Amino acid sequence: MPHSTSPHAVALVVDGYSTGQFYPVALKKKGLRPVHVSSGAERNSPGLREYVNHYTEKLRSDYEVVINDWQDLGDLKQRLSGLKPMYVLAGCETGVEMTDILAEELGLPGNGTATSAARRDKLAMHRILAAHGLPHLASLATEDWEEALAFAAGLGSWPVVVKPLRGAATEGVRLCRSPEELRAAFNALVGSTTMFGERNGRALIQQCAIGREFAVNTISRDGRHVLSDLWEYSKIPSPGGAPLYDRTMLVRDLGEEHHGVIDYAFKALDALGVRIGPAHTEIMLTDRGPVLIECGARPMGGAFPQYLFMEALGHTQVQWSVDSYADAQAFAAHAAEPYRPVRALWIKSLISTREGAVRSIPGIALAARLPSVREGNFLEVLASGHLPRTVDFVTSSAHLFLCHADEAVVEADWATLREMEIEAQNELFELSPDAALETDDDWFAHVPDEQWLKPEEAAPGDADIIWRALGLSPGERVLDCPCGDARVGIHLARRGAVLTGVDINPRFIERARERFAECGLDGEFRVGDMRELAEREAFDAIVNWFDSFGYFDIEDDFEVLRRFAGALRPGGRILIESPSRIGILRNISYSCKDDGKPVGTVCWDEVTERLVTRFQVSGPAGQREVSSGMRVYSLAQYKLLLRLAGLELAHVYSEDLKEFSETSRRMIMVAVKPA
Repeated sequence: MPHSTSPHAVALVVDGYSTGQFYPVALKKKGLRPVHVSSGAERNSPGLREYVNHYTEKLRSDYEVVINDWQDLGDLKQRLSGLKPMYVLAGCETGVEMTDILAEELGLPGNGTATSAARRDKLAMHRILAAHGLPHLASLATEDWEEALAFAAGLGSWPVVVKPLRGAATEGVRLCRSPEELRAAFNALVGSTTMFGERNGRALIQQCAIGREFAVNTISRDGRHVLSDLWEYSKIPSPGGAPLYDRTMLVRDLGEEHHGVIDYAFKALDALGVRIGPAHTEIMLTDRGPVLIECGARPMGGAFPQYLFMEALGHTQVQWSVDSYADAQAFAAHAAEPYRPVRALWIKSLISTREGAVRSIPGIALAARLPSVREGNFLEVLASGHLPRTVDFVTSSAHLFLCHADEAVVEADWATLREMEIEAQNELFELSPDAALETDDDWFAHVPDEQWLKPEEAAPGDADIIWRALGLSPGERVLDCPCGDARVGIHLARRGAVLTGVDINPRFIERARERFAECGLDGEFRVGDMRELAEREAFDAIVNWFDSFGYFDIEDDFEVLRRFAGALRPGGRILIESPSRIGILRNISYSCKDDGKPVGTVCWDEVTERLVTRFQVSGPAGQREVSSGMRVYSLAQYKLLLRLAGLELAHVYSEDLKEFSETSRRMIMVAVKPA
């Protein structure tokens, strides 16, 4: 039986990392004094040691006492006995076994050490399930490749799974569809080291369970289990690798199949000896019923924002875990509560198919435009400045948390984020270019005037295309931005448009005013940066003509679209004319000399998706080379950016308003601001 709590009693947290970082607040709310204990796992892993050292100051501010320098178990037990602790909780996976040991040594409530190893070792875990007559996965742990192959062949079907015996977060997990893939995964695993610093002397070969995967988060007291929260995983297969986490969805309405999963989870907890505290149990619902993937006697990992769990569930697993030890009355009340989440809560784990140095993270600003996106964790990439290729959960580039009363809104926002992963990776993480392809930030300020302007004779035809594409009528207010010297705008004004022109080049603005004065036409022209457009709902239509989009980094390009959208009245239209990226890629290739410099004056940078052009300009100091970098967005990327800016793409034409196709050289896009 758990002890009754006395005022100011001490509670130990072993390895209070990941979700365990939230224990101090929950313990203090119950009047408990939190003390942190290191399991010692970091002593075997440089990476884990670095993480723990980085965390030390936070631990010292959250806990009354931090003990991480103990010599052996006898030393640790002696130091802890003086504190007279009443409870000991595992903060994360590395602390599970030490938590069991300390509970037993100090006479505290715990799950015991008899089955402690089985709550970490996946082979022992499934052997216990088999001994209790529960569905389990056929498994073999071996260091012998021939034995692994024979076992896999004996299962009678592919794929099979290779994983560490004591890993976590899909680290080292591989789905193998052939003997060749099995051999590669086996050789990569055996002899490697887990993130916890443990050597993988053997590989676990396991039958592959196919179906829908769930995570059952529970709390227990005296062997009674209570559901805290139920999640369904959606993962994406990766060739020769672990399935990649895509979305983790809180299950709100429990059906018969969910009750079957929960009932099986409770039986697995009984078999594994979980009698008190939290557990995170992953189960595959196959066509033959539920079967365990793995179980951990600790909270669900991930350090996810607890306030969102409170909004959706009304509680957190950490909060209820403390109650399972320290408050029998609260535990009983939780057990009596119906499971009824009030908000949809999904976690989107971003998948990167690229890797490299990060220049910026436009995904933060773009995702913030989605109504259900409440928070994002980009800390690893921000701190390191490096984007890893996603191969497992640990290398997910970021996690976004979507929460809303309407699940349809959450699903639509997830679909947009997934579309960005597929079509617009650069709109999530903008990578730095090769040094040979660096461009000048203000390149557009150095381009000679004549290169910005099409021939005068082309202007009437361009104006006709714009008029017809936008469906303009006399009297409508039109913004031409950037307007150049109004050689196109003047033809729109002659047809009756009320024209406003904005351009960063004062010489163009001066000439535009002269044109209109010479023709006796009214028009407003001013020098301005399109990133600083301030009008609100002032225009019926906006024209962005002749390759005038894509000058800046992605966040600033998006800011341009956002300001365009703000300047349009509801129901207003915007026209953007741009090169077709397919046409560019068909005609331009990138090559380098021996010294690393590009060959030719124009090339395509695949990493930054820019058209890089070099040209000579004259200045006070003489001739200098300027490197311009116009970003050329694909049609799919334009659709995404427009949607996030609050605009909907209505039509796409090629040159002369013909039907757009892959062979088109140009794109003329018309988008509408919803009324």
